[in-house]
Amino acid sequence: MSFIQKLIRTNIKKMPGYVSARHLAKSGKIFLDANENAFGAPFGKIEGVDPSRYPDPLSDSLRQKLAKYVGVCQSQILVGNGSDEIIWLLLFAFVERTDNIVVMDPTFSMYRVFADLIGAGVKKVSLEEDYSLDPKKILKAVSAKTKIIFLCSPNNPTGQTLPIKDIEEIAKKSKKIVVVDEAYIEFCPEKSAKKLLKKYPNLIILRTFSKAWGLAGLRVGYGISSEEIIEVLAKVRAPYSVDVLSAKLAEKALLGASKMKAAVKKLLAEKEKLTEDFWKLGLITFPSDANFLLIRFDKGHQVSKVCKGLRDKFGIIVRDFSDKLGLKNCVRISVGTEGENRKLLKALKEML
Repeated sequence: MSFIQKLIRTNIKKMPGYVSARHLAKSGKIFLDANENAFGAPFGKIEGVDPSRYPDPLSDSLRQKLAKYVGVCQSQILVGNGSDEIIWLLLFAFVERTDNIVVMDPTFSMYRVFADLIGAGVKKVSLEEDYSLDPKKILKAVSAKTKIIFLCSPNNPTGQTLPIKDIEEIAKKSKKIVVVDEAYIEFCPEKSAKKLLKKYPNLIILRTFSKAWGLAGLRVGYGISSEEIIEVLAKVRAPYSVDVLSAKLAEKALLGASKMKAAVKKLLAEKEKLTEDFWKLGLITFPSDANFLLIRFDKGHQVSKVCKGLRDKFGIIVRDFSDKLGLKNCVRISVGTEGENRKLLKALKEML
């Protein structure tokens, strides 16, 4: 038995998993097995798909195209209702109430939220003053009750990527499930931990169509891992969590990857301009590999007042992180279009 099998919740090992109608018969000419409306939707097909029929439980057509895009086998990919669903499935499959997860701090809050929902413990490892991560501190926080280590790269909200050697050290020495959340990796593809997948079956990489792909409203994400982990997650997921239209549009987006890359190039150029402009305004601006910037106001400014003023007076919404550990006086600002960024700078000049 592999150490991954030992990490799975006992009841999950024993359960057979739900088998839906479309698991049993994905192809056919006449479907009389799932109690669907044989007369179809009132508005007919959308984007060539019939919404009156249940979707493929595993979104195999999308998985096939993702496998080609990522450069792995289709069996190494699980599609979910946003990468949030994959996070939830990981907790659901591996973590008991008596277990814990290890997370960076600060980082994306949903790892903790989902752990809280099932009543599991959360061990937080503080980042260094420059927002780098000491892998030795992560490994020190790991105990016999630890099931999953969550790493976010580029990290949200700090924007920094983790060195591949540090991720490898954690995956190699921890003997736990190691999650690398790469929601923003299209903005720095050369820094992906994907190459470690062949060596470490306990590693899972999360990605999403919500950021660089511009499909946040569709809620489509995916996990890339060893077949062993993907099989466990597929066993516990809801049978139809990704709808037919979302899957189809995600496939369509992959065919237009060149347009996504062109948009990314524009966003990165705008980010460089914003960085320079923020520094000119006296705002400390941290390096970022994503499509957002973490900035710190000096002590003379009330961050909450600035955020409220931007919202109420100019209709500009930014994210206040000033109440989080290590993020005093900090705000996260997404990179917008050139016009949006100019309006933001004009508003900040007026307020500061």
